[in-house]
Amino acid sequence: MRELFLVSVLLLMVLMTGSVAAADNTTCEVGVLVSYQYSDDTARINPTFEITDSGVGLNYTRTYDPSSGYTKLIFQHTNISSANLTLTVRAPGYITAERRLNLTLNPRDPRDTRYYASLNLLLNATEAYRLGRDVTERANRILNFTSGSEVLVITTAGLVKYRNKTTEDVIEGILNRAGGVISYGKANILTLRRTAVDPLCTAFIIKKGKDLLMAFYRNSTLVYLGTVSQNMTITQWNNLTSRLGEDAFPFASLANAWAVGAPADLLKQAAFHGHMCIGTISGYAMSKTLYMYYPPLQDWSTGSPIEITNYVTIGVPGGSDDDALILALDNTPGKRSYLGFDTSGTGADASMVGFIRWNSRTNTGTLVVMKFDQQALIDLYKRETGATAVSELKFNAWLVKKVTQNPTSLVTIVKELDNLTADQYYYLAGREVNYNQVNETHGLDMEYINRLNLPNATRATPATSAGGVSYTELREIGKMAAEMAKNIFMAERGVNLERDSLNIAVLTSAGYVYLNGTPTDACYDGIFEVLGSRLSRKNLLPIHSPFYKPLWFTFVLKGADGRTLDSVYITYNPTTGALTAGATPDGIRVNDIGPAALNDAARDTANSRIFGSSYFSIESIANAWKYDIPYDQLVTFLFHNHVCPGVQPGFFITEYAFENYPLEAGQQYQWFGTSIYCKDDALLYLMGVSPGTGTYFAKRVLQDELESPMIPGGSEEGILILWDPVKKVGKAVMISFRWPQFDLSDCTTRNAMFEKWAAAFIMLYSGQTPAYMTSPMVLTKEVEKWITEDELRVIQSGANGNPLAYLRSIPARTLDDLIPVNNGGSQSGNQGGVPGGSTGGSTGGVSSGSHGVTGVHAGYSPGVDLSTSPAGESAASEASEESSVEGKKAYEVKNATSSSSDGESSWYVYGIVGVLVAAGLVAFGFLRGGAGK
Repeated sequence: MRELFLVSVLLLMVLMTGSVAAADNTTCEVGVLVSYQYSDDTARINPTFEITDSGVGLNYTRTYDPSSGYTKLIFQHTNISSANLTLTVRAPGYITAERRLNLTLNPRDPRDTRYYASLNLLLNATEAYRLGRDVTERANRILNFTSGSEVLVITTAGLVKYRNKTTEDVIEGILNRAGGVISYGKANILTLRRTAVDPLCTAFIIKKGKDLLMAFYRNSTLVYLGTVSQNMTITQWNNLTSRLGEDAFPFASLANAWAVGAPADLLKQAAFHGHMCIGTISGYAMSKTLYMYYPPLQDWSTGSPIEITNYVTIGVPGGSDDDALILALDNTPGKRSYLGFDTSGTGADASMVGFIRWNSRTNTGTLVVMKFDQQALIDLYKRETGATAVSELKFNAWLVKKVTQNPTSLVTIVKELDNLTADQYYYLAGREVNYNQVNETHGLDMEYINRLNLPNATRATPATSAGGVSYTELREIGKMAAEMAKNIFMAERGVNLERDSLNIAVLTSAGYVYLNGTPTDACYDGIFEVLGSRLSRKNLLPIHSPFYKPLWFTFVLKGADGRTLDSVYITYNPTTGALTAGATPDGIRVNDIGPAALNDAARDTANSRIFGSSYFSIESIANAWKYDIPYDQLVTFLFHNHVCPGVQPGFFITEYAFENYPLEAGQQYQWFGTSIYCKDDALLYLMGVSPGTGTYFAKRVLQDELESPMIPGGSEEGILILWDPVKKVGKAVMISFRWPQFDLSDCTTRNAMFEKWAAAFIMLYSGQTPAYMTSPMVLTKEVEKWITEDELRVIQSGANGNPLAYLRSIPARTLDDLIPVNNGGSQSGNQGGVPGGSTGGSTGGVSSGSHGVTGVHAGYSPGVDLSTSPAGESAASEASEESSVEGKKAYEVKNATSSSSDGESSWYVYGIVGVLVAAGLVAFGFLRGGAGK
């Protein structure tokens, strides 16, 4: 009896223990039915779910019931009675929804110990997404491009803000409504670089015979419908410019280059620059010529190629070529790979660029100087085509065909010198040691270069092309890489990578690098097919890379804790066609690259071996992405090619400029950089300045001059200039910055320190104060002066090494001192970027008039006579050019042939400028992007 009693007690204890264990590990099931404002998105978009308990993420398993449309989320909880559960539902293009979860037992089955909840959610689209879908729907009714017509979209969406919000959802709306006809992989959607305060513009262009038809929208208003072809007549061009203003040439030049088959990377370089022109095309040719004759030197001793050289570009701002090179070679100012200011006094000009291939092992380099000869190319164009006048759109089309066939034919190599010494290198490019500038930049000093007694360099024998790769083949590579990643995650983590998940990021060199001479954008469409990742969703992240680098992919899964970043790194072998996943010595291919792993020296070192030379780019961008940072911040990091504390002051300086020094009508920003580091890339991408437009100058000055006399510990970062090219006056503002200080004592590795430091800046940019900040940032003006054109020239030329001291020496004056009141004065500011704002051109670095008084890259193309000869009037699309005909399909309008006997129905030609005034034409529209740009 006693034994029976003991058994009973033990059984009761087991039962009690079991019940407690069950209570401590309760199974919960949440059924969610999600529908969308646009019903067709239900089949297109798989929502992302997150479950948190008092803000702490919970892991769950997910299954879909096709019969009911419900998604079941099943998770375990140890104390359900005191849980504070929230379900967050996200979908690209839609407003995030949050719901409190109140779970209950099943009242119909008392034996069921699970807790349940059920939700039915309708997600509302964001305003930007609705705008993108709306303009695409309306443009398609007019142009009918979804029926199979070739189509190109050019948009300022992304960096431009609409109602103070970033506009990537406009792009998402365009892509979803177009249903695959438009895609990143097809490279038929271009983002035209603009600033946050510029107007939101979107153009849809189709080919119709020999004509190009365009529907152009500002915000959601149709502004222009009609021809944008290189065969436009003067009347048609005047109509276009009267509707689009300064936007006419950028959109027309990109559209016509696309129509004649410009490569995807050239189109992106031109969109980054602001339009297609002779300078952009020549810069593209220079990058190919450099790689052909002076490729990177590699060390094969380990069995795989290790680059032992790097390129530095030294330019003369203003010739457009610089911008193409920055994108093609990833030679950005922020990585100290581009430097340049006005050195025309030494014999250089804006059509010239110097390249240094530097070997850090031997401490020697090769110096190559190239230029493009505008007049020689114009003369060749006339000889080959028989043209007597030169229409720029026709000329550009000819140049595009030339550069794709033989890039070396467009450029002249001026110098090819070998055995450049370290002292000579540092004289030209300047030098930084331990973040201190110890040598100033002298730039493309041709007098100095001509005195160098160096031997001529020997060109490499150009490699034989292996032949191009098709869109289908490249898309398949992206698809196979995504499927491989899915299989690896399932095999090693038991995790199914869900399609459309916003907790998955794909980082890749695709879209920048080549495969057998072919741009690799098509890989994007293969990845999208498997995982639904793309840039407009902020989860397909192309990392800026030189075009000659390898093709690789990294698939990152953010854990429920918001900090774990399980990642798989996959490389493509162009010789074998094989995809290979990086692994630890014991074969593990899924490895965490989140903060905990970074702060573990052994794991961080092991990861660096797995991910190779791209490790810092990958882990730093992935760790910033996990915070769901704003789109403009994310794409700036991608342009810079990594995330570090150094890039982020550029965000604050740009914001400071927009808030404290907004541009007035006709003005432009210029930036003369004196402390050159990562932040300069943010200035390029966000402020709208660039070397190619003649609005960005980079010169290292000596460290003593950088030290701020007003802010202890502060640095004078550079000179912000608000320039009026018509009045020829400007305001120059010296910007000073002092770094905030943070407690990083818990970081044991450099990568962990950078991650925590960068995270603090991300918080500051979002308006939060990091708990571990020990002293605040200081950003302010130190000097503010009105300057004349002559004084601008001195600053742009570096002021003999002392631009900051020179600005201080300029006397304090008012605008009225420089311009009499009756000759002008301030004008109202541009309100672009919001509905009802300016419909004019850019308020950033792509404005009308001269971009820089010393360079040839200017709205009026100095050094070249331009004019227009009235062309034969054509009826091409005449009836379709009024916005009131939106209901009519533009492609139904018959196009007459030009009456010009030589086929030159040119809407402007090179000749006498006075004819422009006589013709009553909009000068900047005709001249913008002219030869010499």
